[in-house]
Amino acid sequence: MNFDLILLDIEAQRDFFVSRGACYTSEAPQTRFNLYALFHWARQNDQPIMSTVLRVPPGRLGPLADVPHCIEGTSGEKKLAGTVVRPYLNLGLQNTTDLPDNLFEHYRQVIFEKRNTDIFLHARAERLLTELPEVSFILCGAGIAHGIVQAAVGLRMRGFGVVLATDAVLGLNDPQVEMAYSRMSAKGVLFLKTREIIKPHRLAPPGPAFRAISAVGHGK
Repeated sequence: MNFDLILLDIEAQRDFFVSRGACYTSEAPQTRFNLYALFHWARQNDQPIMSTVLRVPPGRLGPLADVPHCIEGTSGEKKLAGTVVRPYLNLGLQNTTDLPDNLFEHYRQVIFEKRNTDIFLHARAERLLTELPEVSFILCGAGIAHGIVQAAVGLRMRGFGVVLATDAVLGLNDPQVEMAYSRMSAKGVLFLKTREIIKPHRLAPPGPAFRAISAVGHGK
């Protein structure tokens, strides 16, 4: 594997981003636009992508709202069409540590399905992260106070750089969003808007501007 950046989207699913979704909010259209811009940038620059999908069993509400969402078998559970990049590998729900060798040499995107919001409770995701070189993650998606802050803090604790695309994440009207931002800031997460991330002179390796931003992301 030879790359510097990985795009990581958390719960980019229809229930959060389309108008008939169970958890749709007024911020969703612009956030979805920026999310698509990040995926276009990743495709154009051959950046690998990691994705998580929340799958809630029927009869349960789900962890991100007080209404049923991301219920297995519903349209709201499905990933946004613009956030699927071929060839991809869906590793499903199975919580084992077995992984194919050299994943990102064969697949552009790796998808992890979860019953909860924390990516680090997925054994395969945890193993993949232990095998990665020193990289920085660009984080986007839904659930700032849940899966996004869990991913950001967990990645920083494992020594990875983290850039949060602040206009490509949904808070879902959660009262803990401000606290989540404080936690991420304390861990050295870098906050940038999508347009700043996708500008070639800002994050295009191996130029000096990229190294400077990456160094901030890796700061302890």
